[in-house]
Parts: sequence; structure tokens; C-alpha cells
Amino acid sequence: MNIAAIYLRVSTEDQARHGYSLADQLSVCREKAFAMGADEILEFADEGVSGELLDRPGLSDLRESIRNGQVNIMICYDPDRLSRNLAHQLLLTDEIERAGVRLDFVNFEWQNTPDGRLFYALRGAIAEYEKEKIRERTVRGKMQKARQGGLPVRADSYGYKFEKGTLLLNQEEAEVVKLIYKWFISEDMGVNGVATRLTEQCIPTRKGNSIWQRCVVKTILTNPMYAGTFYYNRRDCKGVAYNKHLPLEKRVKAKSKPKDEWISIPVPAIVDLATWEKAQEKIKSARRLWSGWSREEYLLSGIISCTDCGNTMHGAVKVKYNGNKERGYTCVKTTAGTSNNGCKPIKRVPAEIIEVIVWEQVCTWLNDPDALTSEIRERTTEKDLRADLERIEKLIADVEKGRDNVRNALAAGLFDLDPKTTKLLQGLKGREKQLLTRKKELEIALHRSTAAEIRVKEIRKQAASFLSKLDALSFDQKKALLRTLVQQVTISGRGDNLRVTVHAAFLPEVEAKTKKL
Repeated sequence: MNIAAIYLRVSTEDQARHGYSLADQLSVCREKAFAMGADEILEFADEGVSGELLDRPGLSDLRESIRNGQVNIMICYDPDRLSRNLAHQLLLTDEIERAGVRLDFVNFEWQNTPDGRLFYALRGAIAEYEKEKIRERTVRGKMQKARQGGLPVRADSYGYKFEKGTLLLNQEEAEVVKLIYKWFISEDMGVNGVATRLTEQCIPTRKGNSIWQRCVVKTILTNPMYAGTFYYNRRDCKGVAYNKHLPLEKRVKAKSKPKDEWISIPVPAIVDLATWEKAQEKIKSARRLWSGWSREEYLLSGIISCTDCGNTMHGAVKVKYNGNKERGYTCVKTTAGTSNNGCKPIKRVPAEIIEVIVWEQVCTWLNDPDALTSEIRERTTEKDLRADLERIEKLIADVEKGRDNVRNALAAGLFDLDPKTTKLLQGLKGREKQLLTRKKELEIALHRSTAAEIRVKEIRKQAASFLSKLDALSFDQKKALLRTLVQQVTISGRGDNLRVTVHAAFLPEVEAKTKKL
């Protein structure tokens, strides 16, 4: 049975310039697939994704299907739909052919010959070259326009509107910007206070929201555009546009360029330069004041949260009637615009008690690593995981057998590929996908089970040296050690029912109940 995979891709730019809609590509690719004798068609698509990226959701699913032997034929409208990067084109082509899958394009005569490969490579190189030339001309044109005093990009921040290439004031929003500067400079009010007042006075944001975020107000107060100067070429944003398609760890940040590379462009001012500079000085003064504060140290900052409201918890000092300070952790959020203000009534737990409980748990692990190893073996139940994995693998084999039976029956002409049969095949495919997902989860759990025991063996080796130094560790050293062993600390309940749960980095969880507070 011939199973064809169709890969479709369109970016916003492609659709606007060339009309490469997904629907158009799908129509001609399906025709090509049926003409090549396909009995079943699998569709994989990426919409609004650049062809320069190799890590695309639809393409990744297609490659997985090819690796699993689920595809005989692979059809794409054009090589540049597969990738705009020559190296990626060649890599994907080689990967597809190694799997024994026939690769064909609708808009390109592909032949598995030396001449065909050369032409394919040259075509990809030319397409990549053309794109780079277009990009280079675009960048050069924007830089030239900026040097001539024109705006090469839309710069319609709050208070402005962009019409026919010209930046104009949005009078209604501009009045709000003036209020923001007035409140911040003339009154004893910080950025958070300004955002809160805007929300209380029901002044809508640019998007019509009723709640103002602190970060939006700070951007308005620090952007030199409001004083009449827009700076172009301030940042190197290469690769930033692809962030939405990448996992967090692979995303890139815009980098600031040297000031001598900035291009200043005059724009309509909403506040005068003196007012803007006063705002900058107040922000700097507040920063200097904060940096000079005597800050308390919190051992669990960044890893403690409240399960009752879902908020992370942070350190907060409570000043008692006698003037003494008491460190604590709270889930209350007072930042303007926050969607979750925390538990009511306010939950606050003494830092010393919580930190002692967590630190004692860490010391217990280090004092008795053999008991910890035993507990891990009891909790991870590797035997049960392996049994579940074997059961899932059997179910996957049953589903594959069921699909083969349907395909064989179709090939033998016992029944036609009617809607009912199509629905049956789709159901089997969906079931297989669920089972494969569960299989992957079990494999990860097994891996973690093994890794956990290895980790504890490492701790056993290091425990002696740790224990001899525990009392002499500095705060930063304690904090670092704690984060090595503890993944998260969660707080739930209050008073006698307060519970502290220590989630180890190598164990599902270890619980410890506090004394009455």
C-alpha cells in the first residue's frame, strides 16, 4: 500500500508576494499524490513559519513519520517550501532517501541522478542567494531612509499613530502620556502607583484593556521617543523573529549596539526634553536608593510557591510594634496589573521556621544516603514501569496489525475506501499516536528512575565531605547546595494545617509538617 506524505509551508511574506496559500499547495500536491498511485495521504503543514528554520512543528512530525517507516512517497510543492536553506535542503533530501522514501516536487522536475542533484543544489543556492540579496537591499534601504530623517519602521507607540508613512500624535493617548509624566514627576508616586491610578480611573490601554501593567508605564517613562527623538538601529535583532517557533532555551535576545551606530530621527514630542530628563533622574534615584537598602537574605527565594493560590512566594519583612523585623515568605502580589493577588486573608509564613525545615531535610539526605537510596527504589517502582512499557508496546503492535489488516483488505478489493473506512483508519492512527506518546512518557520515567539512583550514589560519595563543612558554609554556599538537591518547596494550608513539601531534584517528593505557628 502506497502512503504519501504531503508537506506544506507558507510564511506571511510568501503568501502576500507569491500567493503560496496552503490550500493551493494542498490541492496540487494531492493531485500529484493520486497520480503517483497513493492509497492514503498524510498531510503535514507549517503556517507562518520561516523556511530558514529546520525545527518546525509540521516538518518535525513528517520526519518522525519517515523515520518510523509510515511513508512511501513524500511530495512537496517546491524545494523552497521544504527549506530556504541550501544545507537544510540537502540534509532533508538525504534523510528522506536514506529511509527509502521517494521524494517528488510538483513545481520542479526532480530526478535521482547526478545532474538532477546538481541542479537541485544550484537551484537551492540561487534561491538562498536571492533571499540574502533582498534582505541586504531592504536593510540598506531602511538605513538610508533613517539617515535622511524618515521612519523606516512603524513606530506607533502609545500616544502616536502611523498614517501613510507619517508618524502623527494620537491626541487622546498623548494626553494620557502627559498625565503619566506629571503624576510620576510631581507627586510622590512610583511606576507601580501610576499604573494603579490609570487602572482606577478606567483609562483604557492601547488594546482597550482596563488594567495597566507596570512594565508598560515604565516603557512610556523611559522611551526617548516621547521627548521627540526616535533611535533606529539601536539593537541587533537577528534571529529574534524566529523565537515564537523555538523552545525557550534556544531563543535569542536582541543585543544593544554601540551608541555611535544609533541613528536619531526627529518625531513629534509629547513632553519636553526637560520633563523627560526629570523622569530619568527620578528612576535613577529610585534605583540608587533601592541598591543601598539593607536587604534580607532568603534561602528559598526562587524555589518556593503556594499551592493554595498558585503564586510563587517571595521574601517580605514585617516590622513589629517594637520595631523589630521578622523575615517571612508571602504569596501576595502588589504589582499593578497582576492577575493573581495571592491568598486572602494574606498568607505569611516565618522564614526561619520554613528554612530550618528544608535545611534539616537536606541534612537528613546527606546524613543517611543509604536510606535515601532505599526510598528511591520504593518510590520509582522500576518493575511497574517496565511492565507498563511492555503492555503499551503490545497495544501499539495490535494497532499496527489492525491498520495492516485494513490496508490489506483494501488492496484485495474486499471493500472500498469509503468515509467509514477512512474514519476507521484515522481512529487507528489517533490511537497509535496516543500510545506512542505514553510509551515516550514511560521511557522518560524509566530513564529518570535510573538517573535518580545514580544521582544518590554520587551524593553518597560526596556526603562525608559535605557533612564536615555544613556548619562552616556561607549563605551563598548553602543556597547553592540546597538548589542542587531541591527542585521546589511548596506551602499549603495555614496554622496547624500548614504543610511544607520538599520536592527533591531526584525524588518525587518528601513531606514534612511544621509545628504550630
